[in-house]
Amino acid sequence: MPGPRRRGVSGGKPGWTVFCSETVCEVMETMPERAAFFVRYFCDFASTSGAAVDSGQAPPGKPLDDAGVAYNLLVEEIHMFIEYVVMADIKEFYVTGLVRAE
Repeated sequence: MPGPRRRGVSGGKPGWTVFCSETVCEVMETMPERAAFFVRYFCDFASTSGAAVDSGQAPPGKPLDDAGVAYNLLVEEIHMFIEYVVMADIKEFYVTGLVRAE
């Protein structure tokens, strides 16, 4: 039985990556006109947010826990929130939610 479907992108060089949950992939698939935006956004996000974490700073967004692992971030260009988890040990941002901002 295959595992959950995930889509991933990196910042274009070895380092941080972004993976999206199956649910997030399904939401993105309902917006094919935004496909290029999502790839570009998540590549830039992996690069800049990974650099912030590597330098000891917090990644963008509002922390959702005291450990500084889960975050919520408004993506203004598409009026949607992403929820993500920082997995610093493997240099990965795991996007768990994508919801329309109201």
